[in-house]
Amino acid sequence: MEKKVKILKYARRGIPSPLVLKNASIINVYTQSIMQADIAISDDLIIGIGSYSGVEEIDCTGMYVAPGFIDTHVHIESAMITPEVFSHLAIKHGVTTVIADPHEIANVMGTKGLDFMLENSKKAVIDCFYMLPSCVPAVSFEDNGATLNAKKLKKYLKHLRVLGLGEVMDVGAVINGNRDMLEKIMNTKLAKKNVDGHAPTLSGKDLNTYIGMGISTDHECTTPEEALEKVSLGMYVLLREGSQSKDLRELIKAVNQDNYTRFLYCTDDRHIEDLIEEGTIDNNIRVSIRLGLDPIKAYTIATLNAANCYNLRDRGAIAPGLKADLVIFSDLNELKIEKVMKNGRFYDGEEKLTPVKMKNTMRVKVVTPEMFKVEAKGNYVNVIQVIPKSLITKGVIREVKTEAGYVTKVKSEEEVLKLAVIERHKNTGKFFVGYIEGLGIKNCTIAQTIAHDSHNIIVAGSNDADMYLATQELIKIGGGIVFVSEGRVLGELSLPIAGIMTAEKSTVVCEKVRKLNKLAKDYGVKPGIDPYIALAFMALPVIPDVKLTPRGLFDYNRFDFIDLFTNHN
Repeated sequence: MEKKVKILKYARRGIPSPLVLKNASIINVYTQSIMQADIAISDDLIIGIGSYSGVEEIDCTGMYVAPGFIDTHVHIESAMITPEVFSHLAIKHGVTTVIADPHEIANVMGTKGLDFMLENSKKAVIDCFYMLPSCVPAVSFEDNGATLNAKKLKKYLKHLRVLGLGEVMDVGAVINGNRDMLEKIMNTKLAKKNVDGHAPTLSGKDLNTYIGMGISTDHECTTPEEALEKVSLGMYVLLREGSQSKDLRELIKAVNQDNYTRFLYCTDDRHIEDLIEEGTIDNNIRVSIRLGLDPIKAYTIATLNAANCYNLRDRGAIAPGLKADLVIFSDLNELKIEKVMKNGRFYDGEEKLTPVKMKNTMRVKVVTPEMFKVEAKGNYVNVIQVIPKSLITKGVIREVKTEAGYVTKVKSEEEVLKLAVIERHKNTGKFFVGYIEGLGIKNCTIAQTIAHDSHNIIVAGSNDADMYLATQELIKIGGGIVFVSEGRVLGELSLPIAGIMTAEKSTVVCEKVRKLNKLAKDYGVKPGIDPYIALAFMALPVIPDVKLTPRGLFDYNRFDFIDLFTNHN
């Protein structure tokens, strides 16, 4: 009531507002225009647009003002920092609201992980909303750390910062009527909240069935045709520009005057160095404009469309009664951000971070060098081939060389590395070794506990000894990333929070990541590939075509495991 009284006081009676942004070029997402006016602000609200005087006045002549940007789907854990630390990076790039899916930490720690994210993000300088992880594990046969069923999730639907159910990756569970999955969706719809989708290449009657169950968004489109089909059936399509998956450049071709209101922006998985150097949703906007999208529509996709989709009626535009979440910038096309306001206050750049203590989540039986040997059971093997700038892989068949009953080399024009996934949550002793080509790196090994979505240990290497050393070091530091070559640990990043995050300052983390990136470059990583993000997705069986889990090689198209060794066709 008090805020509404203040609006009346300042908006109608001519009393100076506490703060007025004078002479601003306002991005009007309602009329698709730029209007010249003052913006009057009191506390955390916009109280008027027009001609106003203020106790404090800031001249915005020659500057544009847009609503704060909204990232509609992000895994904060992918930046390897806590929500609190992440928020300081996001706000510098104009993002004042994120809708996060914490299924990474939930796959390791279950509800304890959800509680950590909700609690830690209270200290964030932006608004962190959450979608409940729908698929923990991603599919029933995964070896992750916890299971979140409908009963465990239901209580969280009452939380004010929970907006719904996160990306429903187990498409089969939906269209085949799995009871627990349908209960999750039904509970969410009864709470009048959103259900996000994850349905790469789904089309036709299966897509109709999937949408008919109440799923309203998808961020896995890779072609304009796929995006248009989903939009035509009532979905919102998210234009993703992550670190590895950069679908925006293709999908922007589907956006036009008639359907632009059905598109949103997201980053999904974005590494910390890309957040710092390129940005987040501000980067999506710049890329879209460079590709020919009308600038006002780009800003609308980043703001009003997102707010409408997720029923965030208090933001997404610059209008009386809405949150004073604003981005002040020069250059409409290049979006050079000068200041960012959250809840009526300009971000001052001061980082006051909270220390985090958490138990070690590495529970692994003894690892031995012999684990990485591959017994020869034929002359040809199925190999995972990495595709640059994509999360999708391709299955290829390669001939092998053998000696004393073991594979010594896989013949290919590209460097073929061994790829191992080792269960690390429950001491089951499960592991599997296969092969990967297309990363480009040679004479080195990368081991990490970032392996979507179960976050087991994943190791790609050129020799067994280095793979063993990297794995041992990874266990020793409590999870993270380790880079090894010729018996030496050359770089590492400790991620003690669930093996996927740290509470260290972003500058410290970024420096370590840059060192790891330089090592990958020095050892030959291919253009268009971030080896750490690429590796992280090599263990996710719900993305085509072929992936590796602790139980074996998985073919998405068959949705079944396949033998490592195969006949040559």
